[in-house]
Amino acid sequence: MANDSAIHDRLSRVEEIIEQLDADDCDLEEGTRLHDEGQELLAEVREILDEGSGDVVEIE
Repeated sequence: MANDSAIHDRLSRVEEIIEQLDADDCDLEEGTRLHDEGQELLAEVREILDEGSGDVVEIE
C-alpha cells in the first residue's frame, strides 16, 4: 500500500505541473524545469510499477 501512496503523490504533482504549463504563466526556463521534473516523476512511477508483484486486486 505504501507504493499506492507514492504513485498517487507523484501523479498528483505531474497533474499540477501540467496545469502550470497549460496556464502559460511560466517562462521558457521554468517551463523546461517543470517538464524535466514531470519526466522524472513519471520515470519513478514506471519504476515503482515495474517492481510490483504483477498481482491485480479488485477492490469492492
